[in-house]
Amino acid sequence: METYRRRKDKPGAPVLAAVLFGLFVIASLLFRHEVVSGNVWAMGVPLGGLPRREAEEVLRERIQELKEGPIVFVAGSKTFEVSPQEIGLHVDEKEILSSLDAYVSAAPRLWSSLFSKRGAKTVMAAPITIKLPAAGDILGEIARALSSKPERSRYDFEGRDLVVVPASPGQVVTEEDVAMALQSIQGTRVEVPYTPVEAPESEELPALSLLAEFSTEYDVEDTDRNVNLALAAQAVHLKVLEPGQVYSFNKEAGERTVAKGYRYAMVVVGDRLEPGLAGGICQVTTTLFDAAALAGLDFPFVTAHGIPVEYVPPGMDAAVAWDYLDLKIKNNTDEKVVFGAWVEDGLVTVRVFGKPDGYTYEIVPVTVAEYPSPGKRPGLLVETYRVKKLNGVEVERELIMRNTYLPSYPPPTR
Repeated sequence: METYRRRKDKPGAPVLAAVLFGLFVIASLLFRHEVVSGNVWAMGVPLGGLPRREAEEVLRERIQELKEGPIVFVAGSKTFEVSPQEIGLHVDEKEILSSLDAYVSAAPRLWSSLFSKRGAKTVMAAPITIKLPAAGDILGEIARALSSKPERSRYDFEGRDLVVVPASPGQVVTEEDVAMALQSIQGTRVEVPYTPVEAPESEELPALSLLAEFSTEYDVEDTDRNVNLALAAQAVHLKVLEPGQVYSFNKEAGERTVAKGYRYAMVVVGDRLEPGLAGGICQVTTTLFDAAALAGLDFPFVTAHGIPVEYVPPGMDAAVAWDYLDLKIKNNTDEKVVFGAWVEDGLVTVRVFGKPDGYTYEIVPVTVAEYPSPGKRPGLLVETYRVKKLNGVEVERELIMRNTYLPSYPPPTR
């Protein structure tokens, strides 16, 4: 005989779920904390879902960033940095922290922060004030730094290699644009509105080859002279000569003055070296002369110094003096010619780029006569030839300069 026993029902899933939910509700009521509710932002950083203390810490860090700077103004791809003091920036830390009260509410600790930062974005007012200094033109300075002119296609250097840079657009930023951006400043990065300007139509520039390079050594410790070298190199660097055009160093460099940054260093005066303004710049013109000679260019005007110089042999130097001695170089090719000049690491270097003509060139100075003088270095008569070669064979020898060097005293030692 079979015996049946009544089976006891176990608690079902709904009962277990109800128990767990009850525990969650009790825990939520018992364990609550203050949280920034809603999708709240302040000074460019999100605060929604953060516990109050953490939000305050985030705000303090942001305020400290603003106080320390720099403030970076951005317009397109251009940037410009200023210190907070330059724009009179002030942040009221006490006020902004107290403003946080309006956005803080109690929420269960067990809730995900996602529940606390839902909703439309709300930007908390940040008491950042700007009091521009009465003196100065900081708005104009920022606007000019963020503006750029549209440029045609042009030559430039990557390192010491000549490259063609395509035409580029420009942009205009006004003082009003900067002032408008400052009205809504939230952090150390300030986006400034700008008006784009289209790139101009440009000719297609040909790629040019390195025709010649020449270097001379200078003393890296002769600070004043080296300043002059760098300024003179600016009158050479990136100069473009059209076919038939003549380059003039004096025209490009202009009068050498203290206002332009030139300093006093040793210059050739008569038969000796003496301190003079812009001393040393002839080393740049000398280097340019030799590079241009090796490139096969012509010289409407070139003259050597009155005495030999230390950085090249006699017959290979080119002297300049404002308003009466110049170095002029003519582009005698049917293509553009570009100069590059560098004063770095004890070397003045000039490179000449253009269209190769299939020839190579050498500079050959020939001492024709010497003129002894007691206690001095002898005077010299030197003729400077440029030798033109094809496949290593001389095809032409051209006299490009004849110069008489005076008997001279040895240069002073340091």
